[in-house]
Amino acid sequence: MTSAMLVGHLRGMPAAMEDATAADLVSLRLDPAAGQMSLPLLTLDEAIFDSNAKAFFSFAASHGLCVFPHLKTSMAPSLARRLLSAGADGVTVADARQAAVLLSHGTTRVIVANQIGGRDAALRLATLLARYPEAELTVFVDSAEGLATLADSWRDRADLPRLGIAVEIGTGRGGVRSRQAAQALIEAVLDAETSGANGLYLEGVAAYEGAAALPGFDAPAVEASIAELLDRLADAAIHARDRTDPARSLMITAGGSAYFDLVVRHLAPLIADLSPARLILRSGALFFHDHGIYARAMASMTRRSPDGPSGSFRPALKLWAEVLSRPERGLAILAFGMRDAPVDQGPPVPLELYRDGRLLAAALAGCTIDRLNDQHAFMSLPPGAELAVGDIVSLGISHPCTCIDRWRLVWGVGPDGRICAVHPTCFG
Repeated sequence: MTSAMLVGHLRGMPAAMEDATAADLVSLRLDPAAGQMSLPLLTLDEAIFDSNAKAFFSFAASHGLCVFPHLKTSMAPSLARRLLSAGADGVTVADARQAAVLLSHGTTRVIVANQIGGRDAALRLATLLARYPEAELTVFVDSAEGLATLADSWRDRADLPRLGIAVEIGTGRGGVRSRQAAQALIEAVLDAETSGANGLYLEGVAAYEGAAALPGFDAPAVEASIAELLDRLADAAIHARDRTDPARSLMITAGGSAYFDLVVRHLAPLIADLSPARLILRSGALFFHDHGIYARAMASMTRRSPDGPSGSFRPALKLWAEVLSRPERGLAILAFGMRDAPVDQGPPVPLELYRDGRLLAAALAGCTIDRLNDQHAFMSLPPGAELAVGDIVSLGISHPCTCIDRWRLVWGVGPDGRICAVHPTCFG
């Protein structure tokens, strides 16, 4: 998106610029550490993002897996194109509106990793897909009622593309809870294929193993809960294989960003027996990584799967903010808050301090973000810390999925730290 106009009030835009294209902004070679941009702002290290993608796609290729990255994390069409060019087989989204964004930007292979809802939601999906007859869309279903609303909306609609149905096996969140319920719903989808709703077909089975990592579980309990879920997913896949044409390719999909190693360990050996079949991972946050929840998740993954790729991922996102006030000893007030950064999985982590564009090494050692207001961050300082009003602080974040949605623009930085790309987001 180099030619679309970006308005001057967006965070990060230079003060003297009322509006500009992304190409205009990139040509200025702006430096967020030097006070040349309005703060706060969020940056993406382009090289680290690409390196994270390369590590994950290489891992997937070595195990014969497909990857449909979850775009709910960034909802940035430019980053979707980057991931597709780097090796993604399609994309995943969380709802029909997100699917509309990706379809409108030319992506055709989309998994909606969620239930659609009731009759009106199914009709809205049908209206959307009537505009994209080339779309290859898959949706999750976990009830006969959800299936019936889709079947009614697709019946006798020759203008609609076929709609793939993935029966969701679940725990903790959506998804059928028993083997018997999974088999019954698979049968219902197969019946729908031949009952006049000819646009629907059974594409496969799905799960999200992260929902099995319930609060309060220790590591062994989490792994046991995930194993039980994946066993039920495998049983459903075997049932689908037994009940469909041997030539039909089946989708088996799971895999977020914290436990994808367990998905591969449990399910990859099954794929050859179900051939033709595809094991599809839907990881999204790991392309951005972080200084919090995913740093901890990758450390845990390294302990249980030391030969995996977890050690290859690095944090690509930084939040930049200015010191507004030093109202008392041991406290600095920074110009960002809950409207700019998430705290659901831990506060931002102070990384670097810049003064007049120069890095002050180790100046933030011992500093912590203790709490956020709407527009203010409270940073505790150790004795001897010498922060000044106007200093610029870079911070790592925890949980990309609840960070990037706060931003209309994500600013890409190159090896020199200067802006080299602009990524508009489409969260609505």
